[in-house]
Amino acid sequence: MFTDRFQEWVRAGARRIVPALRLLGFTPNALTLIGLAICAASAVLVATGNLVVGGVLLLLASAFDILDGAVARVTGKVYRYGAFLDSTTDRYAESFTYIALLWYFTITLTGHHVIEPMLVILALTGSLLVSYVRARAQSLGFVCDGGIFARPERVVLTVIGLLVPPVLFGCLVALAVLTNLTAVQRIWFVWRQSLKTAPADT
Repeated sequence: MFTDRFQEWVRAGARRIVPALRLLGFTPNALTLIGLAICAASAVLVATGNLVVGGVLLLLASAFDILDGAVARVTGKVYRYGAFLDSTTDRYAESFTYIALLWYFTITLTGHHVIEPMLVILALTGSLLVSYVRARAQSLGFVCDGGIFARPERVVLTVIGLLVPPVLFGCLVALAVLTNLTAVQRIWFVWRQSLKTAPADT
């Protein structure tokens, strides 16, 4: 994935500020919830037409999404509930952004916009399915990592669209197509594994 190297660079920076976060008393779960709150503020700005500022806040919220994991690993507080909370808030965070974009195109903007709201709905559906397919597959014992457009890629492309409004439509097209393609790709990954584990005919 094209953001792997960038993520590692950000995680390395996050690990350097973990001691300061520990001194301030921040726990991984607290950082997760702060990131969600920032994402909600970003959504309000996007919905009201302040796309660039909303994009900056969304980028900041993404940093908190990395910081919570860094703090958990460095402090040894890697708990199952923390992972569950992080995954759940990630789904809310993405939904906030897409709902804000839907509000922006249908209420804030003047004129009759049809294509953009449909793209937002398709992108939201694909994003949720990418996460659901992985969770469901893992619950059944399959390995379901990878895919061409996981959450980091979705966040980066969304931020680009918000920071550079003229390319927002193109970003939405890419999100609508690539998120659903990734969901199908993961379904295919699981199907291939199921062929190897299926009981032989007798």
